[in-house]
Amino acid sequence: MVKFYSGRAARILALGLGICLANGAAQALELHAFSEDLPPYAYEENGVHRGMANEVLERIAQRAGFAVKRRNMPWARSLREAQAEPNSVLYITVRTPEREAQYLWVGPLDACDIVLMKLRRRSELKFDPSAMAPPLQIGVSRGSPSAALLRDAGVAEQFIYATPRSEISVRMLYAARLDMMAGLFLPSLYQVQRNGYDVAELHAFHTLKPGYGCYFAFNPKVDAQLLAQFRKGFEELQSSGELESLREQYLRDPERIRR
Repeated sequence: MVKFYSGRAARILALGLGICLANGAAQALELHAFSEDLPPYAYEENGVHRGMANEVLERIAQRAGFAVKRRNMPWARSLREAQAEPNSVLYITVRTPEREAQYLWVGPLDACDIVLMKLRRRSELKFDPSAMAPPLQIGVSRGSPSAALLRDAGVAEQFIYATPRSEISVRMLYAARLDMMAGLFLPSLYQVQRNGYDVAELHAFHTLKPGYGCYFAFNPKVDAQLLAQFRKGFEELQSSGELESLREQYLRDPERIRR
């Protein structure tokens, strides 16, 4: 039997169908966000995602109305997972020339200078690749740009030691199993504090690369609407002053963790 609907009933049916389609589209716009343990930018504490980058991510998602599924894991694994998931973002990601074409970028969150660090008591250590001798070791997080920067500066492969994450490098540095470590100073300082070491001992004594910047790095296959919404949300955080307030809260006073 063929049923005929009145104009009012047809409008109600169309409205209901529109709502269903809209809900389906909203549900499809789920962003898979991968990060490593890198305080104060992004870290997990008692099952809760914390840090400046996570706050930015949450505020953008709330403004745009899309869902976010976050996972915190070692950086090398985050890289693999993000490559396999089209609607994904890596955060925070240092924007190097080698990575430029691999991702779609939103940011920066911070300048993120890459520096060499040592313990202050190791005053005899200088950064002179031509004078390095075994068994000197410089720790780098696996998958980070630090190793490439060291090679570019003339450091031989035998002096570069890759660790699963920055926290491991910090522990090895304080245990005298590494002589130096390369990476971001502020996250390293927070790792020192979290592990109960003397934060006054950590010394950033040489800048390998200033100002690459830390960004949200999207898979190039990400849904165009999702990326556009994210970019719009980030720009709104910038123009409203919220982003600068978060920088003040998380990044501007690293000395406070020394007290």
